[in-house]
This record gives sequence, C-alpha cells and structure tokens, in this order.
Amino acid sequence: MEHTRQHMYDLIDHLVRAGNAVRYHPSSAVDPFWHQQGGPQCFLEHPIDFAVARAAPGQPEDLLFKEDEDEIYCLRCWTVISGSNFPRPEYPGRAR
Repeated sequence: MEHTRQHMYDLIDHLVRAGNAVRYHPSSAVDPFWHQQGGPQCFLEHPIDFAVARAAPGQPEDLLFKEDEDEIYCLRCWTVISGSNFPRPEYPGRAR
C-alpha cells in the first residue's frame, strides 16, 4: 500500500515559514523532493530546527528525528528531510 507524503510537505512548509529554505533540484522549482535511488529526499538550506519540527501540527508517530544527522526520516512514506548539516559522503568530482 502506498502512503501519501502530504504530512512531509506540510512539515517542510512549517520549517520554511520558521525561516528555513528548500534547496530545489535544478530540474524542478516546484517539488521540494529530489527523487533518487534511495527514495525522495528534501534538502534544506539551513540546519533543521528540531524544536520547530516537533511543534508542527498533524505529524504522524512514524517520524524519526535524527538530530545527530540533521535529518527527519518518515517510516510511513520512506522520505527524508535533510538540513544543511546532513553529513554528505565525499565522492569524486564533488566540490569540497
């Protein structure tokens, strides 16, 4: 059964209203999620304010607030919101 990720869009909107910003994929300035092999992932321009995230209304219990990794992961729809402190692995050709 496929689950909607509307609650994640709502959470992103809540974080943006609190002062964060979405880093959109170059091919889309509409959908905040980058659709990639590991699943949909939203990248934010600033670290996640977890107090703001936890205060967002209507969030399911399926969310994992991974503060040490600066990300919010949903076990219901398998999507991730990553803040700017999200540890990204080095790979050839990536600017450091």
